[in-house]
Amino acid sequence: MARTFFWLMLLLNALYWSWAEGWLLPYGFGPLTQREPQRLAQQIQPQAITLVSQAEARLDVVAGPSQEPLCLQTGPLEEAQAALVRAYLESSWPADSWVFEAVPGLRLRLPVLPVALQARLPELTAVLPPGALESCPGSEAAP
Repeated sequence: MARTFFWLMLLLNALYWSWAEGWLLPYGFGPLTQREPQRLAQQIQPQAITLVSQAEARLDVVAGPSQEPLCLQTGPLEEAQAALVRAYLESSWPADSWVFEAVPGLRLRLPVLPVALQARLPELTAVLPPGALESCPGSEAAP
């Protein structure tokens, strides 16, 4: 009796293993593949999804619904980065809205960023190194 049970269990395990590996698919037996193509068809504008870093998300929170001027600054920038940022600012931002401070390196400071310029922050962050822009110490809109 035990011998028959052993061989029956061995046969059932071999059949299950063959089924699970898909070896019985040509005979009409096998596991169903897990696919959900209808979910792809239900997506609405998947190209509109964008991934942002934590620094960009924090910047959006700082600059988002605020109707007050902000004070923002960068950490020390290298000379090449500072020259690139300075060229961008000189060409498209008002001269009284930004200043470079000499610390070890150069620091960009936007002392009073009016609401009209807050909408242009994404353009500026594209020129800066990732995560460089942050709230000034002691400002009310700290992240």
